Amino acid sequence: MDKYDRMLLSALLKDGRATYAQLARTVNLSAPAVAERVAKLEASGVITGYQAKVDLSKIGLPIQCTIELRLTKNGSQKVYDALAEIPELTECHRVTGDPCVIMQAAVGSMPELESLINRVAKFGFSKTSIILSSAVERRLPLGYLEGKNGGA
Repeated sequence: MDKYDRMLLSALLKDGRATYAQLARTVNLSAPAVAERVAKLEASGVITGYQAKVDLSKIGLPIQCTIELRLTKNGSQKVYDALAEIPELTECHRVTGDPCVIMQAAVGSMPELESLINRVAKFGFSKTSIILSSAVERRLPLGYLEGKNGGA
């Protein structure tokens, strides 16, 4: 990974539909060089796919939240499988520290949120925080483009 690969990753995170010509202008390389680099990033598993960013409020899910869950029993795979079946959960992470699991969710109304909290609470103690806004969207860690934080 060199600075051009990092710049390409950053540009693709901002716009996964950018053409090779657009990416080439962004990173100051030729379009064929960009195409070759992107292909190598895909083949090596650095780029694992492309996806659309969706404004959840515009599809009827205006309430987004983070739920921390402290499991009552040591986390078994059955618990994680059951959490994966809850459609309102958009992310679910096993973590270290006081909560065992941190999840993101999206719902259409406060009654739906209450129902979700009740479903999650059967696995342990939960704490829910409603997301008001996002100060940082998904991106590469700060300093990565300059080769800091583990960059080559």
